Amino acid sequence: MNENNIRQLIERFLNAETTLEEEQTLYEYFQDENVADDLKPYREVFQSFAAVKGIDKPVTKSTPAWVIALRTVTSMAAVFLIGLFLFVNEETPETPQMTTATAQTEYMPDLCEGSTPRELYMCYLEQKREQPKTYSLIKRMIYENEH
Repeated sequence: MNENNIRQLIERFLNAETTLEEEQTLYEYFQDENVADDLKPYREVFQSFAAVKGIDKPVTKSTPAWVIALRTVTSMAAVFLIGLFLFVNEETPETPQMTTATAQTEYMPDLCEGSTPRELYMCYLEQKREQPKTYSLIKRMIYENEH
């Protein structure tokens, strides 16, 4: 069917004056790849109507398998690199390290001298807060104490 007839059918369709056979002709015309440039805005409309009626042929373009594989590999590499960056650049503020047992006993706050359970518990929490919290800090502390 030529474009002039299609344009007339589109006008009649928009005015709700077409028959079922004419609508079928429009649906089939817009399923084809060779659609006039000025009629391409109507393409999605008639393809969706055809899909509702069950007349459509699949128009979706499938993504090639190599593109899917490439996307998967690059996203996995990106996640790995971000994780590696965060692991290597782990910068935590260092707490002052006590190297000898005498320095630790000298630093004990006044709470440790008390005998009530509350004072002993507060002393325990204070000491725990000053301890290194990550494996890298513990490793650095052991290395500094050995050398």
